[in-house]
Amino acid sequence: MATKKETPAVEEVDEIQPEVDRSEEYVDFMIPLGADSTPVFIGVNGENVRVRPGEQVSIKRKFVEAYNNSVKQTQAAYKAQRAAEAASRKALADL
Repeated sequence: MATKKETPAVEEVDEIQPEVDRSEEYVDFMIPLGADSTPVFIGVNGENVRVRPGEQVSIKRKFVEAYNNSVKQTQAAYKAQRAAEAASRKALADL
């Protein structure tokens, strides 16, 4: 005869680990040196840093993420602009 195994309603946890805020960790970062070498200002929630392109710096991860998100957003905007220009050329050609 099979016996029914009872499972506890609540799992026991030895110790609750606090969440680590990785955005405050310092990481090494460098903005690639390009034609424009003016310093880049990066702001997150009222906290700001200035990074010169081509210089290795140690800044909080949240600034690196903000910079990378900005670059991705700029690339997406250029891609959308090119698509709109191509669509308008096609529409003009169809007239």
